[in-house]
Amino acid sequence: MAALFAAPAGALRPLTPPAPDFPPGAGWINAKPLPLTLLRRRKVTVVAFLNLTSVNTLRELPVLKNWFDRYALSQLMVIGVLTPDLELHRDPVWARSQLKRLGIKFPVMLDNDRLLWKAYANEGWPALYMIDPQGRLVYDRLGEGGYTEFEKEIRAALADLVGEDALPPAVNASEPSTKRCGSATADITLGTRAKTPALQLDKDFSRRSSIIVEARAGELATRGRWNIEPDGLRLAQDNRDQGSFVRVVYSGFQALAVLAPPPGSKPQARFFVKQDDLWLHEGNAGKDIRFDDDSRSFVLAESARLYDLTRDTGERHHELSLIPDCEDAGIYGFSFADSCQATDLP
Repeated sequence: MAALFAAPAGALRPLTPPAPDFPPGAGWINAKPLPLTLLRRRKVTVVAFLNLTSVNTLRELPVLKNWFDRYALSQLMVIGVLTPDLELHRDPVWARSQLKRLGIKFPVMLDNDRLLWKAYANEGWPALYMIDPQGRLVYDRLGEGGYTEFEKEIRAALADLVGEDALPPAVNASEPSTKRCGSATADITLGTRAKTPALQLDKDFSRRSSIIVEARAGELATRGRWNIEPDGLRLAQDNRDQGSFVRVVYSGFQALAVLAPPPGSKPQARFFVKQDDLWLHEGNAGKDIRFDDDSRSFVLAESARLYDLTRDTGERHHELSLIPDCEDAGIYGFSFADSCQATDLP
């Protein structure tokens, strides 16, 4: 997808539109409001649109953190923008806790009314925009990757501001690989946002013993009573017998899910995890998987966030089942990564 204002590194830019300013009255975390007039002639600014439950954003965060740490004393300002995709993203308490958990120290603006998103005509997460000291948009990037070229643009702008001799060594972030990575199912949303309603499995459901064919990739099914909400599904019954679950068919090296405990002051929920009707083991368990005394695999969800569930080096498709242990536990969506994109999330 073409970037909105980008030009090749070092090229003459006939069009350098003024950057939209941050909306007055917006909430900020890690800083007081930072109007662009305060940064003009003093900073090179990178505006980063982030989604803290998106695997794409979480994979890019280390690059942004490294740039901020490396160039802050050389007059680079990194500003994150949280524009809501899910309703939970609007909660400043949730956002603050997640930014702290992720170790984000640069300023972050809460774009709950999507005003800045619209002003930039932004199209997805993550998205980076660079603003020069004159307040002009001079470079941008939609999606992961392109870090080498973007850092070259940062360094060129900083050199004009503070001098090339004052710059530290480059970060040189590694680029995502694209060679022999295998396949991965596209993201799956749940709730009223879902593109395709989930199949309803009856009480007599038993797992099919037939081969899971490629045509079923992305198939979603539920058993039991679930409340359908804008963000996803919440279990609407007790589940001590583990008879209620959400099942998805997928391919990929890594499977992840946005999970949420029930509302409350100290929320917590266990989501038991099975692959192809079997408990996980050390060889195919993701980073967030734990095991109880009976060797049953589960995720302990203490906040609404993206959890790392499975790793699998094979190429075949799988059925992944999530089984909450309590009423009101929520499942908001699934993401999958191929062998090149798979990584331990922060």
